[in-house]
Amino acid sequence: MLPLSIDQRLMVRREKTEGRRRDPRWYPTNTSAAANAATRALASWIGLFGFAGVLVALGYVWVRLMVVDVGYRLSATRQLVERLEQEGRELAVEAAAADTPGRLEHEAQLRLGLQRPARGQDAVLP
Repeated sequence: MLPLSIDQRLMVRREKTEGRRRDPRWYPTNTSAAANAATRALASWIGLFGFAGVLVALGYVWVRLMVVDVGYRLSATRQLVERLEQEGRELAVEAAAADTPGRLEHEAQLRLGLQRPARGQDAVLP
């Protein structure tokens, strides 16, 4: 065993430190636990807001990509509409030219070998 003088010093030292630990004026009993809890809560909030910020940033990038994609589609559609309108105008001019009597007579002579009827070949149908 230890000599009495050493054992008494340890007891006195323990009593002094135990007294300080229990006295809330000097050292609150859960100071480190409260500080750790506050630090963990702060870190949790920072992590949560950081994650939310990353989600917002990704959402913004996704929306911008969709806007660019829709812009390209709109441009391609406008070009297609312009091309089809031009083709429609050309076909309307061609159709108007195809309906003229002179063109019809010319095509009938070339393709079908038809000729204008001579005098006396006209027949009146009842």
